[in-house]
Amino acid sequence: MNFLYKGVPQEIHCRLRVSTYTYQFLCTIDNTEMILERDDEGNFRAIEADPFKVKKKKPDQALVRTLIGEMERILPP
Repeated sequence: MNFLYKGVPQEIHCRLRVSTYTYQFLCTIDNTEMILERDDEGNFRAIEADPFKVKKKKPDQALVRTLIGEMERILPP
């Protein structure tokens, strides 16, 4: 996924994972794998794929919100 964040081009690599009734995107943000999926209301949410893995820093939350906004823009409910 390519988009601008704070005026800088970003390239976030995502993979689609499909199950019987739903789908998820596995995206790598700041060396952390995140799961982007729709919640019960149809909005995207981001969850760390492995929340127990020790990391030096968490992904940039504003970058995650921007990615979610881009996902909602190109994938309407």
